[in-house]
Amino acid sequence: MLHRYIFAGAMMLVAMTLPALAAGNSAQRATGAVVLSDGTRVSQKPDLPRLNLTNQQREMIRKSVASQHADVEFRLKSTKSAKSFTPKVGAKLPKGVKPYGLPSEVLGKLPKLRDYGYVTMKDQVLIVNAMDKTIVDLFPETRPIT
Repeated sequence: MLHRYIFAGAMMLVAMTLPALAAGNSAQRATGAVVLSDGTRVSQKPDLPRLNLTNQQREMIRKSVASQHADVEFRLKSTKSAKSFTPKVGAKLPKGVKPYGLPSEVLGKLPKLRDYGYVTMKDQVLIVNAMDKTIVDLFPETRPIT
């Protein structure tokens, strides 16, 4: 008889703690989120605001990165597979292609670009969300933008 009471008590304890355990696990499973002490969830992968660069701003970036010698070289083993990649807004950079931080003179004039990087590839400057490596803007590398 005592064993039945012990078993029943253990089952009640398990039943009472399962909801709390499930809530803790679901918070951990929420990919990229941190739960603050007040219960607020903060994303580890926040969406950046839409980038609306003017042609004048693009030209400033183009001139600044032109002297950086950061062109992707497709003869390298790490970037050879990217040779067939066609850059377009919304596409992710191919594996092996890493964005560079924008030059300090650009960030000084356009601080909203601090979370972005760039890649010069196939005669284009690609402005990239540095967190998820998605192309958010692109423009010609070699000719002035008017």
